[in-house]
Amino acid sequence: MKKHRSPFPVSPEPESPPAKRATTSIKIARVSGHGKKNTPKKPSSRTMFLWLLVLIPVILLAGAAGVYSHFQNSYHKDTYVRQSFVDSWNQLTDPNAFPATDASGLAISPDPDSPPLPTPTDIPAEPPKLSDVDIRNDPIIRKERIDDDVENLLIIGIDGGDIDNEGHRSDTMLVISIDHKTQKVKLVSIMRDIWTYFPNRNTWNKINASYAFGGPGQTVNIINESFDLDIQQYIVMDFSGYQDLIDLLGGVSLRISEQEASVIPGLSGAGTYTLSGEQTLVYSRIRKIDSDFIRVQRQRNVLMALLKSIRGKNPATQYDLAVDALKYMRSNIPAKEITGRFLKLAVQIDESMDQMTVPEAGMYTVHNEGTWYMSLKWDRQIDALHEFLYGSGS
Repeated sequence: MKKHRSPFPVSPEPESPPAKRATTSIKIARVSGHGKKNTPKKPSSRTMFLWLLVLIPVILLAGAAGVYSHFQNSYHKDTYVRQSFVDSWNQLTDPNAFPATDASGLAISPDPDSPPLPTPTDIPAEPPKLSDVDIRNDPIIRKERIDDDVENLLIIGIDGGDIDNEGHRSDTMLVISIDHKTQKVKLVSIMRDIWTYFPNRNTWNKINASYAFGGPGQTVNIINESFDLDIQQYIVMDFSGYQDLIDLLGGVSLRISEQEASVIPGLSGAGTYTLSGEQTLVYSRIRKIDSDFIRVQRQRNVLMALLKSIRGKNPATQYDLAVDALKYMRSNIPAKEITGRFLKLAVQIDESMDQMTVPEAGMYTVHNEGTWYMSLKWDRQIDALHEFLYGSGS
């Protein structure tokens, strides 16, 4: 550190006094040398206060910078996906795939049992990890915003511990729609058994097969194509891994019905319970007692209960949980955006939000011979979805 010079001149050392001097005494103020020094002046309380005003923000900013840097490093190491983009389906289409067409040349939806289904990969038994279902990631087709004020993100839920039931298809597809003008957030669950067209394969299949065919990139593309949306960013979450986070939180509070309690270990009867990570996972996987529509609502309930529990913790605990969660996530959202955006979403997502499940009642028919799937009344459903996301006139 550079030393500041004293504003006072330094007096030279006096010579030894002569044997006889004048009786007049001369006092010399010494500021250096081997003689006695003046006592330094103590800083005033006002000066100390001003220094504190300067130093405390600097220390806090330095600490915050260290925390932010650590989070960014962890995010880039464990979570961030360097996503590629293309301009059209032509850059993704298999040139050897030809659609079945009718006499007029229009593509025909084939029998649901005829298209080849995705072949499951070998998955380690335990412990399940998101990396076990990372197979490929297609480029995302660029889309312009439908409404400059409305941003749509996609959460893709992969249940790494439920591979026997799902293979490596996406178990949950949840559109999070953020209106930056009104600051409102809406949630849309997309049912996994929707029968839809895959332009790059020139065939039809269930919408959740998109993850097996081309990872999160193709899932985004197929949802955009099917529902005329503009999603460009995603978060992939491994729900089986989140049981560890729930245990670290001390559980999450959920209202359980009589039927649900009968299949969740350790519960007896309906009521509001604080569920452990294992119990929460069982709750989110329930299939048999009702319908898949109720199942996707349970998955939304778990997400909202998890975020509510995190909001109730102190900042240090919230940070530790956020870092722990990174290894159960994949995302193409840059670290600089995720630190602000995800925290903002965590505050805004709660039970009071507007929610929708696609397809809606009366907008689909069920085919249950052979492969079970939903055939949508596409024009009506797309209009209703856009009305929900953007309002009238979209």
